[in-house]
Amino acid sequence: MNDTLRERILARLEAIRTVDCHSHTHQPQGYANVAPLNLFSLMSYFVRDFEATLGLSTGQAYEGCATDADRWQVLRGVVDRCRNISYWRHNLITYQALFGLQDAELTDDNWEAVNERIMATTADPGWYAKVTGLCNLQTQMLNVDWFGDWDPAYFTAILRMESALNLHNADTRARLAGHLDRDFGSLADIREGLAQLMAEYQARGARGIKLAHAYSRTLLSEPVDDRTATALFSRSLVGQTLTAPEIKQLQDYIIFYLARTAGEMNLVFDIHTGVQSTWGLIPESDPLHLIPLLRANPGTKFSLYHAGYPYSREIGMLAKHFPNVWLNMAWIYVVTMEGTRQSLNEWLDLVPGYRILGFGSDVPWPEMLHSHLAMARSCIADVLATKVERDFLSEDCALELCDKMMRQNAMELYGLEE
Repeated sequence: MNDTLRERILARLEAIRTVDCHSHTHQPQGYANVAPLNLFSLMSYFVRDFEATLGLSTGQAYEGCATDADRWQVLRGVVDRCRNISYWRHNLITYQALFGLQDAELTDDNWEAVNERIMATTADPGWYAKVTGLCNLQTQMLNVDWFGDWDPAYFTAILRMESALNLHNADTRARLAGHLDRDFGSLADIREGLAQLMAEYQARGARGIKLAHAYSRTLLSEPVDDRTATALFSRSLVGQTLTAPEIKQLQDYIIFYLARTAGEMNLVFDIHTGVQSTWGLIPESDPLHLIPLLRANPGTKFSLYHAGYPYSREIGMLAKHFPNVWLNMAWIYVVTMEGTRQSLNEWLDLVPGYRILGFGSDVPWPEMLHSHLAMARSCIADVLATKVERDFLSEDCALELCDKMMRQNAMELYGLEE
């Protein structure tokens, strides 16, 4: 690879005021409530491999540890077995870039200094703003739960809607009814209530809605007629228990309603696809399950998350053939850097550049956002430099793709102001 070309592309990426297209970052007040952090609390997705390796939660694993030295012995045992994975390398990049780690690995000789640096740095009340500023972000598209708030200085809201799939439950209905100050006596009332909630958040600045239902059920949704859905909901209103297939029918009806309403309101519909958590039902998250929903809602813009991994080739073909699909690369760099390179390399042959969203942090801590962004820029620079050298892509087009993927596409899709 031409190092000079890669360096030019990387410099372009670092200069872009990036839009983080999927955020779970702690807001300033929430961060202040848990600071200072330490080596054992400043964790991201490596926690999943930590717990899977030990068969214990982090709380259970550290139970009985009287000192940080004791906790390091537990962590070191896991790192010794898992240090090859991207989730751990994400941590290392954080320690190296922000907390003074000069070695290639965390060891018995250096962990304590890193731990002390994390505690001292994160105790600084100005640290949150400083580390976020280092990321050079336009905004973060923050997942906001029902009735939640956000700090517009850092975030733009995407309203989470999984609770809408649980409205056959009386408690969920009561929560929504209380917030909207209205009663729900029919499925028509539910539709109006959901539209009212979406309009309320849109008026406050939200730019989209999101479902992550792939963690609990299949992404496959099929059309359900009004009569069937009304009958099912009416039974739930009088306290009857619905079967699992009946609940899925009612949920499918709501999903199609949300998609149609999002399109009418010009809200983006974000959907989790692909990567699952430990013991997840991976095939349930195959983005090809979404075809009936995509075909039924050509006027709705869908942002499909996480490169669909491991179905990245399939999701690339979705975006090739469905012009209402945007490919959102949230999370994927810390899942697999090489898988990301392979996926993006193929997509750039298939998908118009305006429909690729190049970065979404999907991490809890701004420090982890900083390192995830470094991984993203590295992967994108690798791919674009290779495409210029080998696949007849011009350097001018490569540099333009940097701007599109890291900023322009998201600004246009979500209707963000400069």
